[in-house]
Amino acid sequence: MAIRIRIGDYERVTDDALGRHSVGYFPRMTESEAWEAGRGVWRLDLRMVRRERFALVVGEGRVRAIAEITDVTAHGTDRGGKKALWGTLLTAGHPLYDQYVGQIDPLNNDSRNSIAYGDLPEEVRLRARHCACGCGRLTRQNFVPGHALRAVQARISKHFGGSVLSFIAWLDHELPIEEQRADALTPDPARTR
Repeated sequence: MAIRIRIGDYERVTDDALGRHSVGYFPRMTESEAWEAGRGVWRLDLRMVRRERFALVVGEGRVRAIAEITDVTAHGTDRGGKKALWGTLLTAGHPLYDQYVGQIDPLNNDSRNSIAYGDLPEEVRLRARHCACGCGRLTRQNFVPGHALRAVQARISKHFGGSVLSFIAWLDHELPIEEQRADALTPDPARTR
């Protein structure tokens, strides 16, 4: 499945969670500008987005950019928590790019929602990717089940001599103060049981 983000008309913005000065579609915008305008911030179902590999940005009914999703980040806004996508723009020669950029929205529907999820036939053979832990196994997600923890443990072992406490102290030192406060205010699910 892919995620389609339909952007509205160009408008100037202030206090944008991603630091942008404008969002929306304008004629002759570059693919990079379309991706920046469309990648966030949205109410996204994190479970759905984490399964997606590609995002299509649509303006005025046509695909203006396609990116391979590399991350999803959460952002607080005056309208509640929203998400932004991070990714790498696809270019000519990639099967999805060649099939869809400049073409009519392949996931068009009657919904007013800017976000849609759907299958693209060309995507089927592109779904498998190598596990991010480095084991070389293929998966349809970022990690083979259980390998995310393996990757974290390997990095703690390599960079912190195996000390989880050293890792946590380093992380607390590196995080901006605002994030540390937000983490401290987030209830621990283990304590609420």
